[in-house]
Formats: sequence, C-alpha cells, structure tokens
Amino acid sequence: MDVLTVTLNPALDMVMEVDDFRVGSIHRIFDSAKVHVSPGGKGINVSMYLDQLGIKSVAVGILGGLTGRMFHMRLKKDHDGITTSFLYVEDETREDMTISDKNENTLTEINLPGPKIDEKHLNLFMKKYTALLSRVKICVIGGTVPTGVPLDVYRGMIEKAEKSGVMTIVNVHGEPLTHAIKAKPTIVKPDIRGSKIVMGKKLETLKDYVESAKEMVNMGTKMVIYSFDIKNDLVVTSEWAYLFKMKTELKSENLLGVGDAYIAGLIYGILEGKDLFESARYGMAAAIADEMTKEKDIGGIEGMNRGLKFVEMERVSL
Repeated sequence: MDVLTVTLNPALDMVMEVDDFRVGSIHRIFDSAKVHVSPGGKGINVSMYLDQLGIKSVAVGILGGLTGRMFHMRLKKDHDGITTSFLYVEDETREDMTISDKNENTLTEINLPGPKIDEKHLNLFMKKYTALLSRVKICVIGGTVPTGVPLDVYRGMIEKAEKSGVMTIVNVHGEPLTHAIKAKPTIVKPDIRGSKIVMGKKLETLKDYVESAKEMVNMGTKMVIYSFDIKNDLVVTSEWAYLFKMKTELKSENLLGVGDAYIAGLIYGILEGKDLFESARYGMAAAIADEMTKEKDIGGIEGMNRGLKFVEMERVSL
C-alpha cells in the first residue's frame, strides 16, 4: 500500500444537472441520468481517482448512521481497489448537494455539517491513523473538520506523518490550513472555494497568489499548488513558479472533484519517480481528463495521458 487518504468528514455526494437554474423556482428532473450519487470528501475522492490509475490506497475517516453505511457500501461496490478503515459514530454522515447548470456554467453547492465528534472517538481515530502510517509512503489529508474536533487537528496529523518519514499532501482551507502549514507539510493545495482568504490575506491578483505560495514555501513546504482563474493552476517551489494551463479551450462536462483528480495525478507522477515539475504536469493532465467527463472519472492512465497533450506551462516571475 503506497497511499493513505484522510477524510475526517466524508459526504455522500449528489450532483443534479439543472439547466437554467433559478433560486425560488421549481425544477423537476425527469431524466435519471442527470442525477449522480457517489461517495465523496477530499481524501475519498483522491482514493477513487487513484483506484482508476491502478494505485492502491487505504482510506480512513469517520462515518455515522444509515447514510454512513450507504456510503461505505457504495464505495466498496464501485472501488474494490480501495482498502477502508472507518470509525463509526451514531450521528449521520453528511450529504452534499451540487446543482450543475451547464447553460450558465455554474455550480451551486449545499454542504451539510456532518456528525459531531467527541474526544473519545477522535482519540480512537488518531490511534487508527498512527498505526496506518507505517504502511504507506504518501498521506493525503483533506476536507473540512467535523464539529467537536479542534481546528489544529491536521497539524498533529502532519507532524506524526513527518516523524514516520511519510510525505504529506494537504488540501484544506480556512483556519485548519493556517494551523496545518505550521507543521511543514510536503505539498499544499489550498482549498479556496468560497473564500480566497489564506492565512489572513485576501488573494486577488496573480502576484497575491505567488506571494502567498512563497510564504508557505519559506515556512518549509516544498510545493504549493493554487487553482487560479478556475482552469489554471499556479505551482510554486523555492526554485520556480509556473502557470499550468490548457493549450486549447475544451468543453467542460464537470468541475466537481477536479482538484482531487489533480492530486491523484500528482501522486502518480511522484510514485513513478518523476520530479515535482513533471508530477505537476500529470496532476494537471488528470484534472483536464476529469473535467471532460460527467462523473468522477479520468479514464485511467490512458485518459490522463490524453490530458497531457493539452497541458502547457508559462513561467511566472518569483
């Protein structure tokens, strides 16, 4: 097993395609093909994409109630290459709803809170997490922090992973990100959906993004990846900064989970022995491949390799 993915607050994702969506209106969906239900959450999504690339992972998280059992059954049914090690609680696992309007090219998301986690269950989870670190090379930590869990929880996880010699990739936002950065994760991909404020600074211009990434690199992170202008990615290390872009404009079928596909492609490159720059190319290629499908699907290694043909890089001044 090469990869451990951590999702403290998984979700059962429901994506509905609604053309010309309007707030306050009634929208009826008669075509079942326009409704997609799948297990979700940052780390879970990465595990599902890794499975498509033939990379085995172990996914850990906290599930609860009937929704949690439905989540687990669906995950095992669709992805038998994923080993799971979930902790169960009584409260229900959250459900996330996304309304995709292709005519307006918009996504409207409604994310529910999920279960409340007490200290006892958090301690049990941390024991499970710590034991699994000895079996992997890379640990992906992503998503929101459940109610009842300290906002600095990811910092402790990263420190444990680093002590075990495990590379860490972090994809979180807000205050949990601020705490996580202090533990010097190997790679950071800040989640800036909904808020472009990172470590107390608002990101507006490309210069703002570059300076924010440089600040994290100076704190000890080896590489920072920012989504910039939706379809571009800014990738920064201590030595270089590049915008990874599409060579040509392609029709988007789906933007949900694209960032998680990126991380899966990035991991593929790292495990293949590529350097950070080339691994970032694979990440962008996987994201492009996922964007071209209606569901969480990059078409395996073949689909990702097709995506490589559409990746171009532009050097950015540090």
